[in-house]
Amino acid sequence: MCGIFGIIGSKQANRDIFMGMLQLQHRGQDAAGIIMYDFEHPPEKSGITQKKGSGLVQNIFDEQSIMSLKGEMGIAHTRYPTAGTGEENEIQPFFLQYPEGIGLALNGNIINFPQLKRELQDEHRRHLVSNCDAEALLHVFAKEYSKNGGREGIFMAVKTIFDKVIGGYSVVMLIAGKGLLVFRDPSGIRPLLIGKRSSDSSYAVASEDKALIALNYKEIRNLLPGEAIFIDDKLNLTSKILKEGKVAHCAFEWIYFANVESKIEGRSVYEVRSKIGAILAEKIRTQFPDLKADVVIPVPDTSRTAANALARALGVPYEEGLIKDRYIYRTFIMATQKKREDAVKLKLKPIEYVLKGKNVIIVDDSIVRGTTSKCIIKLVREAGANKVYYVSTFPPIRHPCYYGVDFQSREELMAHGKTVPEVEKAIGVDKLIYSEPKFLKEAIGVPICYACVSGKYPTKIDDAEELSRLRKEHIKITEANHNG
Repeated sequence: MCGIFGIIGSKQANRDIFMGMLQLQHRGQDAAGIIMYDFEHPPEKSGITQKKGSGLVQNIFDEQSIMSLKGEMGIAHTRYPTAGTGEENEIQPFFLQYPEGIGLALNGNIINFPQLKRELQDEHRRHLVSNCDAEALLHVFAKEYSKNGGREGIFMAVKTIFDKVIGGYSVVMLIAGKGLLVFRDPSGIRPLLIGKRSSDSSYAVASEDKALIALNYKEIRNLLPGEAIFIDDKLNLTSKILKEGKVAHCAFEWIYFANVESKIEGRSVYEVRSKIGAILAEKIRTQFPDLKADVVIPVPDTSRTAANALARALGVPYEEGLIKDRYIYRTFIMATQKKREDAVKLKLKPIEYVLKGKNVIIVDDSIVRGTTSKCIIKLVREAGANKVYYVSTFPPIRHPCYYGVDFQSREELMAHGKTVPEVEKAIGVDKLIYSEPKFLKEAIGVPICYACVSGKYPTKIDDAEELSRLRKEHIKITEANHNG
Protein backbone atom coordinates (compact mmCIF):
# COMPACT_ATOMS: atom_id res chain seq x y z
CA MET A 1 0.00 0.00 0.00
CA CYS A 2 1.37 3.36 -1.09
CA GLY A 3 -0.11 6.55 -2.45
CA ILE A 4 0.40 7.53 -6.09
CA PHE A 5 -0.63 10.69 -7.90
CA GLY A 6 -0.23 11.96 -11.44
CA ILE A 7 -1.26 15.08 -13.32
CA ILE A 8 -1.09 16.53 -16.84
CA GLY A 9 -2.24 19.85 -18.26
CA SER A 10 -2.12 21.96 -15.10
CA LYS A 11 -0.28 25.30 -15.07
CA GLN A 12 0.25 24.83 -11.34
CA ALA A 13 1.06 21.14 -11.48
CA ASN A 14 3.77 21.40 -8.82
CA ARG A 15 1.36 22.81 -6.24
CA ASP A 16 -1.40 20.42 -7.27
CA ILE A 17 0.90 17.43 -6.85
CA PHE A 18 2.02 18.62 -3.43
CA MET A 19 -1.59 19.03 -2.30
CA GLY A 20 -2.49 15.63 -3.75
CA MET A 21 0.35 13.97 -1.86
CA LEU A 22 -0.81 15.52 1.40
CA GLN A 23 -4.23 13.95 0.79
CA LEU A 24 -2.52 10.56 0.37
CA GLN A 25 -0.08 10.85 3.27
CA HIS A 26 -1.98 8.22 5.29
CA ARG A 27 -1.10 5.62 2.64
CA GLY A 28 2.64 5.98 3.15
CA GLN A 29 4.71 7.92 5.67
CA ASP A 30 8.18 6.46 5.12
CA ALA A 31 9.27 8.58 2.13
CA ALA A 32 7.96 10.62 -0.78
CA GLY A 33 9.02 11.88 -4.18
CA ILE A 34 7.98 13.91 -7.22
CA ILE A 35 9.13 13.92 -10.86
CA MET A 36 7.96 16.73 -13.16
CA TYR A 37 8.24 17.33 -16.89
CA ASP A 38 8.07 20.71 -18.63
CA PHE A 39 6.80 20.48 -22.22
CA GLU A 40 8.08 24.02 -22.83
CA HIS A 41 11.59 23.55 -21.44
CA PRO A 42 14.56 25.32 -23.09
CA PRO A 43 16.50 23.23 -25.64
CA GLU A 44 19.55 23.06 -23.39
CA LYS A 45 17.49 21.52 -20.55
CA SER A 46 16.03 18.02 -20.22
CA GLY A 47 12.69 19.24 -18.95
CA ILE A 48 12.92 16.84 -16.00
CA THR A 49 13.03 18.06 -12.39
CA GLN A 50 12.63 15.85 -9.37
CA LYS A 51 12.92 15.71 -5.60
CA LYS A 52 12.74 12.81 -3.14
CA GLY A 53 13.31 12.32 0.56
CA SER A 54 12.60 10.24 3.62
CA GLY A 55 9.81 11.21 5.99
CA LEU A 56 6.53 13.05 5.63
CA VAL A 57 5.56 15.11 2.60
CA GLN A 58 5.45 18.43 4.44
CA ASN A 59 8.93 17.83 5.85
CA ILE A 60 10.47 17.00 2.48
CA PHE A 61 8.92 19.76 0.36
CA ASP A 62 9.03 23.44 1.27
CA GLU A 63 7.90 26.39 -0.82
CA GLN A 64 11.26 26.74 -2.54
CA SER A 65 11.54 23.06 -3.50
CA ILE A 66 7.95 22.98 -4.77
CA MET A 67 8.55 26.01 -6.98
CA SER A 68 11.74 24.44 -8.36
CA LEU A 69 9.69 21.60 -9.85
CA LYS A 70 8.74 22.86 -13.30
CA GLY A 71 6.18 21.72 -15.81
CA GLU A 72 2.59 20.78 -16.57
CA MET A 73 3.02 17.03 -16.04
CA GLY A 74 4.21 15.11 -13.03
CA ILE A 75 3.96 11.97 -10.94
CA ALA A 76 4.36 11.45 -7.21
CA HIS A 77 4.57 8.73 -4.57
CA THR A 78 4.20 8.34 -0.81
CA ARG A 79 5.95 5.19 0.37
CA TYR A 80 4.86 2.39 2.64
CA PRO A 81 7.69 -0.13 2.23
CA THR A 82 6.65 -3.69 1.33
CA ALA A 83 9.78 -4.46 -0.68
CA GLY A 84 13.43 -3.55 -0.41
CA THR A 85 15.36 -2.29 2.60
CA GLY A 86 13.97 1.22 2.86
CA GLU A 87 17.18 2.87 1.66
CA GLU A 88 17.29 6.23 -0.11
CA ASN A 89 17.85 4.64 -3.52
CA GLU A 90 14.47 2.90 -3.24
CA ILE A 91 12.42 6.08 -2.93
CA GLN A 92 9.95 6.44 -5.81
CA PRO A 93 9.27 7.61 -8.45
CA PHE A 94 12.02 5.92 -10.46
CA PHE A 95 13.38 7.47 -13.66
CA LEU A 96 15.21 6.15 -16.72
CA GLN A 97 16.73 8.42 -19.34
CA TYR A 98 16.25 5.87 -22.14
CA PRO A 99 14.01 5.61 -24.07
CA GLU A 100 12.52 9.11 -24.17
CA GLY A 101 12.94 9.66 -20.44
CA ILE A 102 10.37 7.76 -18.40
CA GLY A 103 9.34 7.90 -14.75
CA LEU A 104 7.23 5.45 -12.76
CA ALA A 105 5.48 5.26 -9.39
CA LEU A 106 3.89 2.04 -8.17
CA ASN A 107 1.31 1.18 -5.52
CA GLY A 108 1.28 -2.53 -4.79
CA ASN A 109 3.62 -5.49 -4.88
CA ILE A 110 5.15 -7.67 -7.60
CA ILE A 111 5.14 -11.35 -6.60
CA ASN A 112 7.61 -12.49 -9.27
CA PHE A 113 10.00 -9.60 -8.66
CA PRO A 114 13.01 -11.86 -7.90
CA GLN A 115 12.54 -13.73 -11.18
CA LEU A 116 12.06 -10.49 -13.14
CA LYS A 117 15.18 -9.01 -11.60
CA ARG A 118 17.28 -12.04 -12.56
CA GLU A 119 15.89 -12.01 -16.09
CA LEU A 120 16.61 -8.31 -16.53
CA GLN A 121 20.17 -8.67 -15.28
CA ASP A 122 21.14 -12.02 -16.82
CA GLU A 123 19.33 -11.92 -20.16
CA HIS A 124 19.01 -8.21 -20.90
CA ARG A 125 22.03 -6.74 -19.06
CA ARG A 126 19.86 -4.27 -17.18
CA HIS A 127 21.31 -3.87 -13.69
CA LEU A 128 18.97 -2.48 -11.07
CA VAL A 129 20.26 0.04 -8.54
CA SER A 130 17.74 -0.91 -5.83
CA ASN A 131 15.81 -3.81 -4.36
CA CYS A 132 12.48 -2.16 -5.18
CA ASP A 133 10.04 -3.98 -7.44
CA ALA A 134 8.94 -0.68 -9.01
CA GLU A 135 12.36 -0.31 -10.62
CA ALA A 136 12.06 -3.77 -12.20
CA LEU A 137 8.63 -2.86 -13.57
CA LEU A 138 10.07 0.32 -15.10
CA HIS A 139 12.80 -1.67 -16.85
CA VAL A 140 10.30 -4.20 -18.22
CA PHE A 141 8.30 -1.33 -19.70
CA ALA A 142 11.37 0.46 -21.06
CA LYS A 143 12.69 -2.69 -22.75
CA GLU A 144 9.40 -3.32 -24.54
CA TYR A 145 8.64 0.32 -25.34
CA SER A 146 12.07 0.81 -26.96
CA LYS A 147 11.17 -1.82 -29.58
CA ASN A 148 8.34 0.20 -31.13
CA GLY A 149 7.74 3.59 -29.53
CA GLY A 150 4.70 5.72 -30.25
CA ARG A 151 1.20 5.41 -28.84
CA GLU A 152 0.71 1.80 -29.92
CA GLY A 153 4.13 0.94 -28.56
CA ILE A 154 3.06 2.30 -25.18
CA PHE A 155 0.04 0.01 -25.02
CA MET A 156 2.05 -2.96 -26.32
CA ALA A 157 4.55 -2.42 -23.50
CA VAL A 158 1.77 -2.35 -20.89
CA LYS A 159 0.28 -5.52 -22.39
CA THR A 160 3.68 -7.17 -21.96
CA ILE A 161 3.69 -6.11 -18.31
CA PHE A 162 0.25 -7.64 -17.81
CA ASP A 163 1.47 -10.88 -19.37
CA LYS A 164 4.79 -11.09 -17.49
CA VAL A 165 4.25 -9.34 -14.15
CA ILE A 166 2.32 -11.12 -11.39
CA GLY A 167 0.94 -9.21 -8.43
CA GLY A 168 -1.38 -6.43 -7.37
CA TYR A 169 -0.39 -3.01 -8.68
CA SER A 170 -1.54 0.37 -9.88
CA VAL A 171 0.97 2.46 -11.81
CA VAL A 172 1.39 6.06 -12.93
CA MET A 173 4.11 6.97 -15.45
CA LEU A 174 5.33 10.01 -17.33
CA ILE A 175 6.96 9.74 -20.74
CA ALA A 176 8.99 12.85 -21.48
CA GLY A 177 7.65 14.82 -24.43
CA LYS A 178 4.77 12.37 -24.87
CA GLY A 179 2.34 12.27 -21.98
CA LEU A 180 0.97 10.56 -18.89
CA LEU A 181 0.36 6.80 -18.71
CA VAL A 182 -1.62 5.00 -16.00
CA PHE A 183 -2.64 1.37 -15.67
CA ARG A 184 -4.02 -1.15 -13.21
CA ASP A 185 -3.39 -4.88 -12.85
CA PRO A 186 -5.92 -7.28 -14.44
CA SER A 187 -7.46 -8.17 -11.05
CA GLY A 188 -7.81 -4.54 -9.94
CA ILE A 189 -6.36 -5.34 -6.53
CA ARG A 190 -5.00 -1.87 -5.81
CA PRO A 191 -7.22 1.21 -6.38
CA LEU A 192 -6.67 3.94 -8.97
CA LEU A 193 -8.98 6.74 -10.09
CA ILE A 194 -8.90 9.42 -12.78
CA GLY A 195 -10.62 12.79 -12.89
CA LYS A 196 -10.89 15.82 -15.18
CA ARG A 197 -10.95 19.49 -14.15
CA SER A 198 -13.17 21.77 -16.19
CA SER A 199 -11.29 24.99 -15.40
CA ASP A 200 -8.18 23.95 -17.34
CA SER A 201 -9.13 20.59 -18.94
CA SER A 202 -6.32 18.92 -17.01
CA TYR A 203 -6.39 15.31 -15.86
CA ALA A 204 -5.24 13.83 -12.58
CA VAL A 205 -5.02 10.29 -11.20
CA ALA A 206 -4.78 9.19 -7.59
CA SER A 207 -5.03 6.20 -5.28
CA GLU A 208 -8.10 7.71 -3.61
CA ASP A 209 -10.77 10.09 -4.84
CA LYS A 210 -10.30 12.46 -1.88
CA ALA A 211 -7.05 13.67 -3.47
CA LEU A 212 -8.90 14.50 -6.70
CA ILE A 213 -11.92 16.10 -5.03
CA ALA A 214 -9.65 18.36 -2.97
CA LEU A 215 -8.24 19.76 -6.23
CA ASN A 216 -11.66 20.29 -7.86
CA TYR A 217 -11.47 17.35 -10.24
CA LYS A 218 -14.83 16.04 -11.46
CA GLU A 219 -15.95 13.23 -13.77
CA ILE A 220 -14.04 10.91 -11.45
CA ARG A 221 -14.04 7.22 -12.24
CA ASN A 222 -12.10 4.10 -11.32
CA LEU A 223 -9.69 2.62 -13.80
CA LEU A 224 -11.01 -0.81 -14.69
CA PRO A 225 -8.95 -3.92 -13.97
CA GLY A 226 -6.53 -4.46 -16.85
CA GLU A 227 -7.13 -0.94 -18.20
CA ALA A 228 -4.42 1.41 -19.45
CA ILE A 229 -4.98 5.11 -20.16
CA PHE A 230 -2.60 7.37 -22.04
CA ILE A 231 -3.06 11.17 -22.11
CA ASP A 232 -0.85 13.00 -24.57
CA ASP A 233 0.57 16.51 -24.46
CA LYS A 234 -2.56 17.86 -26.19
CA LEU A 235 -4.72 16.21 -23.48
CA ASN A 236 -6.12 13.62 -25.86
CA LEU A 237 -7.11 10.54 -23.85
CA THR A 238 -6.89 6.96 -25.12
CA SER A 239 -8.13 4.04 -23.05
CA LYS A 240 -7.75 0.31 -23.66
CA ILE A 241 -8.64 -2.83 -21.72
CA LEU A 242 -5.56 -4.94 -22.37
CA LYS A 243 -6.18 -7.99 -20.25
CA GLU A 244 -8.97 -9.42 -18.13
CA GLY A 245 -8.33 -11.30 -14.89
CA LYS A 246 -10.24 -12.46 -11.85
CA VAL A 247 -11.50 -9.20 -10.33
CA ALA A 248 -10.58 -9.06 -6.64
CA HIS A 249 -10.34 -5.65 -4.97
CA CYS A 250 -8.36 -5.64 -1.71
CA ALA A 251 -10.84 -5.75 1.21
CA PHE A 252 -8.23 -4.18 3.50
CA GLU A 253 -8.62 -0.91 1.59
CA TRP A 254 -12.09 -0.38 3.10
CA ILE A 255 -11.18 -1.67 6.55
CA TYR A 256 -7.86 0.08 7.15
CA PHE A 257 -5.93 1.71 4.33
CA ALA A 258 -8.31 4.19 2.74
CA ASN A 259 -9.39 7.40 4.40
CA VAL A 260 -12.92 7.32 5.78
CA GLU A 261 -14.22 10.00 3.41
CA SER A 262 -12.99 8.17 0.31
CA LYS A 263 -14.87 5.90 -2.06
CA ILE A 264 -13.17 2.74 -3.28
CA GLU A 265 -14.76 1.13 -6.36
CA GLY A 266 -17.69 3.46 -5.81
CA ARG A 267 -18.31 2.13 -2.31
CA SER A 268 -18.12 4.62 0.55
CA VAL A 269 -15.48 3.64 3.09
CA TYR A 270 -17.59 5.24 5.83
CA GLU A 271 -20.68 3.28 4.80
CA VAL A 272 -18.78 -0.03 4.65
CA ARG A 273 -17.26 0.42 8.10
CA SER A 274 -20.61 1.45 9.55
CA LYS A 275 -22.32 -1.62 8.07
CA ILE A 276 -19.68 -3.96 9.46
CA GLY A 277 -20.13 -2.43 12.91
CA ALA A 278 -23.88 -3.03 12.78
CA ILE A 279 -23.41 -6.61 11.52
CA LEU A 280 -20.96 -7.36 14.32
CA ALA A 281 -23.44 -6.01 16.86
CA GLU A 282 -25.94 -8.56 15.61
CA LYS A 283 -23.33 -11.31 15.96
CA ILE A 284 -22.71 -10.28 19.57
CA ARG A 285 -26.44 -10.28 20.34
CA THR A 286 -27.08 -13.71 18.86
CA GLN A 287 -23.84 -15.59 19.59
CA PHE A 288 -22.77 -13.96 22.86
CA PRO A 289 -26.04 -13.13 24.66
CA ASP A 290 -24.35 -13.17 28.08
CA LEU A 291 -21.81 -10.53 27.12
CA LYS A 292 -22.65 -7.39 29.11
CA ALA A 293 -20.85 -4.20 28.18
CA ASP A 294 -20.92 -0.77 29.79
CA VAL A 295 -19.04 1.12 27.08
CA VAL A 296 -17.78 0.74 23.50
CA ILE A 297 -14.50 2.43 22.57
CA PRO A 298 -12.64 2.53 19.23
CA VAL A 299 -8.97 2.12 18.51
CA PRO A 300 -8.44 5.47 16.80
CA ASP A 301 -8.73 6.40 14.03
CA THR A 302 -9.86 3.77 11.54
CA SER A 303 -12.24 1.97 13.91
CA ARG A 304 -14.35 4.94 14.97
CA THR A 305 -17.08 4.50 12.37
CA ALA A 306 -17.55 0.78 13.04
CA ALA A 307 -17.42 1.27 16.82
CA ASN A 308 -20.04 4.00 16.67
CA ALA A 309 -22.39 1.83 14.60
CA LEU A 310 -21.82 -1.18 16.87
CA ALA A 311 -22.54 0.87 20.01
CA ARG A 312 -25.76 2.27 18.53
CA ALA A 313 -26.96 -1.16 17.48
CA LEU A 314 -26.23 -2.64 20.92
CA GLY A 315 -27.64 0.33 22.81
CA VAL A 316 -24.35 0.73 24.68
CA PRO A 317 -22.68 4.15 25.22
CA TYR A 318 -19.91 5.05 22.79
CA GLU A 319 -16.91 6.83 24.31
CA GLU A 320 -13.40 7.86 23.37
CA GLY A 321 -11.49 5.73 25.86
CA LEU A 322 -8.16 5.91 24.04
CA ILE A 323 -6.70 9.25 23.01
CA LYS A 324 -4.28 9.27 20.11
CA ASP A 325 -1.24 11.51 19.94
CA ARG A 326 -1.69 13.17 16.55
CA TYR A 327 2.06 13.45 16.05
CA ILE A 328 2.70 9.69 16.10
CA TYR A 329 2.50 8.01 12.70
CA ARG A 330 0.31 5.03 11.75
CA THR A 331 1.95 2.12 13.54
CA PHE A 332 0.88 -0.76 11.29
CA ILE A 333 2.64 0.66 8.24
CA MET A 334 5.94 1.29 10.01
CA ALA A 335 8.90 -0.52 8.51
CA THR A 336 10.04 -2.56 11.54
CA GLN A 337 8.50 -4.36 14.51
CA LYS A 338 10.62 -2.30 16.92
CA LYS A 339 9.28 0.94 15.47
CA ARG A 340 5.71 -0.36 15.76
CA GLU A 341 6.14 -1.40 19.40
CA ASP A 342 7.75 1.90 20.40
CA ALA A 343 5.07 3.92 18.61
CA VAL A 344 2.12 2.09 20.20
CA LYS A 345 3.46 2.90 23.67
CA LEU A 346 3.63 6.58 22.79
CA LYS A 347 0.60 6.90 20.54
CA LEU A 348 -2.34 5.89 22.74
CA LYS A 349 -3.30 7.06 26.23
CA PRO A 350 -6.24 5.51 28.13
CA ILE A 351 -8.90 7.66 29.83
CA GLU A 352 -9.45 6.26 33.32
CA TYR A 353 -12.72 8.18 33.71
CA VAL A 354 -14.20 6.21 30.79
CA LEU A 355 -12.69 2.81 31.61
CA LYS A 356 -12.40 2.32 35.37
CA GLY A 357 -14.72 -0.37 36.71
CA LYS A 358 -16.36 -0.89 33.30
CA ASN A 359 -16.90 -3.86 31.02
CA VAL A 360 -15.31 -2.48 27.86
CA ILE A 361 -15.75 -3.46 24.21
CA ILE A 362 -12.74 -2.35 22.20
CA VAL A 363 -13.31 -2.16 18.44
CA ASP A 364 -10.25 -2.45 16.21
CA ASP A 365 -9.99 -2.64 12.42
CA SER A 366 -7.95 -5.86 12.47
CA ILE A 367 -5.43 -8.01 14.32
CA VAL A 368 -2.33 -8.69 12.25
CA ARG A 369 0.78 -9.28 14.34
CA GLY A 370 -0.99 -8.66 17.65
CA THR A 371 1.49 -5.97 18.71
CA THR A 372 -1.04 -3.17 18.94
CA SER A 373 -3.81 -5.37 20.37
CA LYS A 374 -1.74 -6.66 23.29
CA CYS A 375 -0.52 -3.17 24.18
CA ILE A 376 -4.03 -1.69 24.01
CA ILE A 377 -5.58 -4.42 26.16
CA LYS A 378 -2.85 -3.92 28.74
CA LEU A 379 -3.42 -0.15 28.76
CA VAL A 380 -7.17 -0.56 29.23
CA ARG A 381 -6.71 -3.03 32.08
CA GLU A 382 -4.19 -0.76 33.78
CA ALA A 383 -6.77 2.05 33.57
CA GLY A 384 -9.08 -0.05 35.74
CA ALA A 385 -11.37 -1.85 33.30
CA ASN A 386 -13.31 -4.74 34.80
CA LYS A 387 -13.72 -6.90 31.67
CA VAL A 388 -12.15 -6.33 28.26
CA TYR A 389 -13.77 -7.60 25.06
CA TYR A 390 -12.02 -7.15 21.72
CA VAL A 391 -13.89 -6.86 18.40
CA SER A 392 -11.99 -7.04 15.11
CA THR A 393 -13.81 -5.73 12.02
CA PHE A 394 -11.59 -7.98 9.87
CA PRO A 395 -11.64 -11.81 10.05
CA PRO A 396 -8.64 -13.77 11.38
CA ILE A 397 -5.60 -13.10 9.19
CA ARG A 398 -3.87 -16.47 8.81
CA HIS A 399 -2.17 -16.17 5.42
CA PRO A 400 0.41 -13.79 3.94
CA CYS A 401 -0.48 -10.92 1.62
CA TYR A 402 1.65 -10.64 -1.50
CA TYR A 403 -0.19 -7.70 -3.06
CA GLY A 404 1.03 -4.67 -1.14
CA VAL A 405 0.33 -5.25 2.55
CA ASP A 406 3.49 -5.87 4.55
CA PHE A 407 2.85 -9.26 6.10
CA GLN A 408 4.44 -11.66 3.67
CA SER A 409 5.18 -14.58 6.03
CA ARG A 410 2.84 -16.75 8.08
CA GLU A 411 5.05 -16.75 11.15
CA GLU A 412 4.47 -13.07 11.91
CA LEU A 413 0.66 -13.40 11.90
CA MET A 414 -1.00 -13.70 15.30
CA ALA A 415 -3.87 -15.88 14.04
CA HIS A 416 -1.77 -18.24 11.92
CA GLY A 417 -2.13 -21.79 13.27
CA LYS A 418 -4.25 -20.63 16.21
CA THR A 419 -7.88 -21.02 17.17
CA VAL A 420 -9.83 -17.98 18.35
CA PRO A 421 -9.50 -19.04 22.03
CA GLU A 422 -5.74 -19.37 21.53
CA VAL A 423 -5.56 -15.84 20.09
CA GLU A 424 -7.67 -14.63 23.02
CA LYS A 425 -5.11 -16.05 25.43
CA ALA A 426 -2.16 -14.70 23.44
CA ILE A 427 -3.41 -11.10 23.48
CA GLY A 428 -4.80 -11.31 27.03
CA VAL A 429 -8.47 -10.50 26.43
CA ASP A 430 -11.62 -11.86 28.10
CA LYS A 431 -13.46 -12.38 24.81
CA LEU A 432 -12.36 -11.97 21.20
CA ILE A 433 -14.96 -11.51 18.48
CA TYR A 434 -13.89 -11.51 14.85
CA SER A 435 -15.70 -10.38 11.75
CA GLU A 436 -16.35 -13.02 9.09
CA PRO A 437 -15.75 -13.18 5.32
CA LYS A 438 -19.50 -13.11 4.66
CA PHE A 439 -19.72 -9.85 6.62
CA LEU A 440 -17.07 -8.27 4.39
CA LYS A 441 -18.87 -9.42 1.25
CA GLU A 442 -22.20 -8.09 2.49
CA ALA A 443 -20.84 -4.72 3.58
CA ILE A 444 -18.52 -4.07 0.62
CA GLY A 445 -20.73 -5.43 -2.13
CA VAL A 446 -18.11 -5.80 -4.90
CA PRO A 447 -15.71 -8.67 -5.70
CA ILE A 448 -12.96 -8.63 -3.08
CA CYS A 449 -9.62 -10.23 -2.34
CA TYR A 450 -9.41 -11.62 1.18
CA ALA A 451 -6.71 -14.20 0.47
CA CYS A 452 -5.05 -13.28 3.77
CA VAL A 453 -8.11 -14.88 5.41
CA SER A 454 -8.99 -17.69 3.00
CA GLY A 455 -5.60 -18.59 1.53
CA LYS A 456 -7.17 -18.45 -1.94
CA TYR A 457 -5.24 -15.98 -4.11
CA PRO A 458 -6.59 -14.31 -7.27
CA THR A 459 -3.26 -14.72 -9.11
CA LYS A 460 -0.53 -17.30 -9.34
CA ILE A 461 1.78 -17.25 -6.32
CA ASP A 462 4.51 -19.61 -7.58
CA ASP A 463 7.26 -17.12 -6.65
CA ALA A 464 5.72 -16.08 -3.32
CA GLU A 465 8.02 -18.13 -1.08
CA GLU A 466 11.12 -16.60 -2.65
CA LEU A 467 9.59 -13.15 -2.34
CA SER A 468 8.83 -13.84 1.34
CA ARG A 469 12.42 -14.96 2.03
CA LEU A 470 13.75 -11.88 0.27
CA ARG A 471 11.46 -9.63 2.33
CA LYS A 472 12.68 -11.25 5.57
CA GLU A 473 16.27 -10.55 4.58
CA HIS A 474 15.42 -6.95 3.79
CA ILE A 475 13.60 -6.51 7.12
CA LYS A 476 16.68 -7.76 8.97
CA ILE A 477 18.80 -5.17 7.16
CA THR A 478 16.24 -2.43 7.89
CA GLU A 479 16.08 -3.36 11.59
CA ALA A 480 19.87 -3.49 11.82
CA ASN A 481 20.08 -0.01 10.30
CA HIS A 482 17.37 1.22 12.71
CA ASN A 483 19.08 -0.27 15.79
CA GLY A 484 22.50 0.81 14.64
